[in-house]
Amino acid sequence: MAGRNEFTVNIALVTDGVPLLGIVGAPALGLIWRGLVGRGAERLSVSGGAACSPVSIRTRKMPAAGSPWIVAVSRSHGDKRTEAFIERRPGAVRQTTGSAVKFGRVAEGCADIYPRLSHTCEWDVAAGHACVTAAGGRITNAAGEALRFGTGRADFIVPEFIAWGDPEAVS
Repeated sequence: MAGRNEFTVNIALVTDGVPLLGIVGAPALGLIWRGLVGRGAERLSVSGGAACSPVSIRTRKMPAAGSPWIVAVSRSHGDKRTEAFIERRPGAVRQTTGSAVKFGRVAEGCADIYPRLSHTCEWDVAAGHACVTAAGGRITNAAGEALRFGTGRADFIVPEFIAWGDPEAVS
């Protein structure tokens, strides 16, 4: 947790290699993002142990060419490949945050993209993957291909991913 309030609890249901249900809870922030692919996504605020009414969320279209766009970046896991990816897309405004909160920000349309071009574990990605997908986004590898989970890799490593708020922006 590193003394920050951005830690998350991630729960996902993965079927045939595809995350279908995801819950990303950020207890110290009082936020929960949840999504069911094909049914939509929601954000809940939690106060005093009680959840407020859920609010439907959607990803947003990428801004027009030349307009600034928001990229969710890791507070503690920066890497050269991800930085190079961002630099190749002029006009990026970095929104630094920790943990799977970045997926929630893309799902709710507060960030346009979340690239992580270094390895992480499936359990750090699957719930956010489902939330972003349910909200209208797409998760790919750097080549634009779909991610598969639980496909026999003993290490459960996801080599890289990009969470795209606008699935048409995949490139």
